[in-house]
Amino acid sequence: MMSTPPWWQDLISASPALTDRDRKAVAEWRGEPKADEDGLPVEATAEDVPPLTVRLGNLTRAFTDDTSVMTAAERRRAFDVLERVQTAGTKEDRTAVVTGFLEALLMAADRGFDLRAVSDELGPASQSSCLALNVFWGITPPDWMRSG
Repeated sequence: MMSTPPWWQDLISASPALTDRDRKAVAEWRGEPKADEDGLPVEATAEDVPPLTVRLGNLTRAFTDDTSVMTAAERRRAFDVLERVQTAGTKEDRTAVVTGFLEALLMAADRGFDLRAVSDELGPASQSSCLALNVFWGITPPDWMRSG
């Protein structure tokens, strides 16, 4: 199982909405407390968390479900962390951001989320990844995405 990357705390600390969403998702993932062979509760470890792509996809919903839960400054802080990962993170972390977060953001746009409302807040590497995903999927990106 992949451990939580060092930048994760910076990401979820960008907004109380992100911290809360991640805490709840991890609690759901862990489910009922596990027991050892004697039936005594076993403490969950820091490694007992959903895969990184799942956690990132879950966080995307904080941006798309109710845009009022985060301020513009909180969104920018979160997007700045994701941009740093895109430009300086490990290959695994970069891939997780693209497939976990950015894919989910684009899919939310397919369900009616106004991606244009946050696209200018994304950094250039994240914008480029969104464009590349659309091209990869065979979707003609909107003009505003190509000119960004």
